[in-house]
Amino acid sequence: MLSRIVEKYTPAFLVGGIVFSAAVIGIYSRHFGQLAQIWPANALLLWMMITYRQLDRWAGWLGACIGYLLAGWVMKDRFVVNVWLASANLAGVCAGYLLFRVFRKRGNGLEGPKSVLSLLLVCSGAAGASASVGTLLAISLPGTTTWSRFILWFSSELNRHLVLLPVCFSGREWFSRQTLRHWYQIFNLRSVNIAPAASLAISVVLATLTGGPGAIAFPVPALLWCALSYTVLPLCLIVLIFNVSVMGIVEAGLLNFGQAYPHLAGIVSFRLGLSFLVLGPLTVTAIMTTQRALVERLNKSITWDSLTKVLSRQAYLEQSESFIEREKKKSASGISILMLDIDQFKRINDTYGHFVGDNTLEAVAKAISDILSEGQICGRLGGEEFALTISVGVLDEAICLAEKIRQSVEKILIPVNSDTFIHMTVSIGVAFQWLTEDLKFRDLLAQADAALYQAKSNGRNQVALSSSLLEERAVHVS
Repeated sequence: MLSRIVEKYTPAFLVGGIVFSAAVIGIYSRHFGQLAQIWPANALLLWMMITYRQLDRWAGWLGACIGYLLAGWVMKDRFVVNVWLASANLAGVCAGYLLFRVFRKRGNGLEGPKSVLSLLLVCSGAAGASASVGTLLAISLPGTTTWSRFILWFSSELNRHLVLLPVCFSGREWFSRQTLRHWYQIFNLRSVNIAPAASLAISVVLATLTGGPGAIAFPVPALLWCALSYTVLPLCLIVLIFNVSVMGIVEAGLLNFGQAYPHLAGIVSFRLGLSFLVLGPLTVTAIMTTQRALVERLNKSITWDSLTKVLSRQAYLEQSESFIEREKKKSASGISILMLDIDQFKRINDTYGHFVGDNTLEAVAKAISDILSEGQICGRLGGEEFALTISVGVLDEAICLAEKIRQSVEKILIPVNSDTFIHMTVSIGVAFQWLTEDLKFRDLLAQADAALYQAKSNGRNQVALSSSLLEERAVHVS
């Protein structure tokens, strides 16, 4: 019973708590008689309802409503004002939620220029709905018109949504992909290119010193440089910090745009201009994200064998040669090449079909990968043939690894149907040479290939050494 109650009302407590905290922060930012200068509650609520289906329930929406009202009550808003503001905020979130379901059916991230356009439409709809309800219910303020109140509210909401929603979406995606190794790299500041961000800070300072209507355009080149240099989350955070910083500078009176416009019109114009200014770098980073994804998929298709998930032939050859060159500079150990071939693979294909043959290749590749440790290179050279490049201290380490792989493959059972399973074996050729400047990878690979041929000739399902290794062993024995 208790667990059901907890499950039922958890969305209400979670959403209500977040909305309450964000709304209190916003209320603290009010100037006397004005709306909040900082209001993250609406954008956060919209993001939560779009992203987490378990919160998108009646309990979650009820919790949001209570969160808004409770924040206003704690901060001593009048009852009518409190209900009015909560209604306007919820209207904007609901409008944004419905529009997001229409425009963003293929995901929430910034991928491609159309994603920024749909984000703009969603944010505009949310801001418009919130401003409409707020303006219609508001008691007329002295010296203002309905239109002036609407456009002021609209420009504020649009700006907040445009800078906060990208951070929320990209942040969630980034955190979901991180491992302990990635977290360690975050604090490696040496690899961070700070020049674009530094140029943005300098451009804001120059804009502040110069002033005038054109000052808002000073940071554009630096913003575009940041968009070309950073991935999505860092760029979105930079845009957020830039937006908040410029808003703060203007509010403090350090940056003015001349006296060409009345105060209210100047604020609205500035907020709209700043909102549309951030669309440029967001569009660039959306395009760059799509391009990076395409390049990554292309590199993956070139580097990795799609069936067995080990290195492709060309990638294996290139990485092995690079690996050997690196090992020459830092150790006095040896390099061993293992060539593997699945025994009677053609018979498996001809008897049971290529689908079973593919399953066989996948199973063998997995068995090899499970045994290998970090730094050992495995690739598929073609057909049923695999190769490994490893650094070893002595030859016996390579022979031991080859035997371990052979025995592991020997235990594999590939199901043909509910009653039939097939066994398989592999033959392995081993070549080894101490690391010297005259070591040639291709020559060592040819020796391993000749040893594999010898293992096949000797009856299969065995490990054979290259002829040069056999000669060395014969010399030692004699």
